[in-house]
Amino acid sequence: MHANQLTDDVLRSLSEVEADEPVVVSMWVNLDPSLFATAAARSTQFNSLLNDLAEQMRDGDLSHDAQEALKADRERIERFLTSEIDVSDAQSIAIYSAQALDFFQVIKLAEPMDPGVHVDLRPMLEPLLGHEDEGEWCVLLVTRDSGRIFRGGLTGIREIRDVHSDVKNQHQQGGWSQARFERSVNQEVEWHLEAVTDLLFRIYKRRPFDHLIIGANNQNLRGALSGETHSYLLERVRGWIDIDEGLASEDDVFAAARVVMDEHQANEERELLERFEAERATGGRAASNLKDVLEALVEQRVETLLVHEGAEAEGAKCVTCGWIGTAGHVNCPVDETHLDRVENIIEPAIQSAIQQSADVHLITTPQDPESEKAGPFDGPVAAVLRY
Repeated sequence: MHANQLTDDVLRSLSEVEADEPVVVSMWVNLDPSLFATAAARSTQFNSLLNDLAEQMRDGDLSHDAQEALKADRERIERFLTSEIDVSDAQSIAIYSAQALDFFQVIKLAEPMDPGVHVDLRPMLEPLLGHEDEGEWCVLLVTRDSGRIFRGGLTGIREIRDVHSDVKNQHQQGGWSQARFERSVNQEVEWHLEAVTDLLFRIYKRRPFDHLIIGANNQNLRGALSGETHSYLLERVRGWIDIDEGLASEDDVFAAARVVMDEHQANEERELLERFEAERATGGRAASNLKDVLEALVEQRVETLLVHEGAEAEGAKCVTCGWIGTAGHVNCPVDETHLDRVENIIEPAIQSAIQQSADVHLITTPQDPESEKAGPFDGPVAAVLRY
């Protein structure tokens, strides 16, 4: 069974899955080798998750058809977990299964997740936020005669190309011959850097990336690279790293790059929250409470949905037109359909945002002990609006 990487397209396909009864299983399996290195440890976790799923099936007020569908889901998930699954390089996996909808999706994640299982009308997406890996980061490592290029994201990177050039070694001879020799070596290094940066630009044109990190311990190389690299790439440079370019493993490179990635993400979040605060302070394009955010989602005015990690709130949803709102509404204001009560309206809100191509940003900022606020905004969600 093939397991997919988490991309925006995969998230969008998950956001479109919805059933009339709670028959959609969301399961997260931890494969962290420090905790589940042995088959026995993994088997214990698998059995615990499957037992939890069976318990939710017994406790739920489900129709006979829903019970039968979930039994088939449990059997399918059990077969998958006990088979030879392709989860190389994964620290955890997310499994989404809905036999009633003929749907089954397994997603590899490069970071450990707490094991768990949940049955609902739709896939539970909040735990996946922040794990997306579209290859939007690129890492270039350069020496005077080699180059290595990596692609990936916040959950991991992989090496995609390497370049080696025949550059003479520098040595001391003295006199005019030494000066001519050094000029020759410098010319070869320049040709090498030109070849590396040309390759990088070709890769960018075939599959663009948003962020670039460069590793070059030699300060002279850093200056030369800045002169050889295309301006499109230079404006995407987020930082420089010091690392043994030739010997570093993928894990070594990712560990060094992750420092730059985290700093960039923190800066982006800070800028996003500053923009939200500025819009809210002037009565501009911001929604700061659940009611206003849900209304903006219905009207497709949300540019970025801000979600507190673990946020929950009751709400209501129309099964006919998809309208969502806060708890207390009885009939849909659009078509008068009797609304379904939703235990946690945050998940349909995330689904709605993804479906209308809005960004969804998970806020993990801890609560300020000197403030009564739960974070950078009151309530479970907020939004920056398009208009």
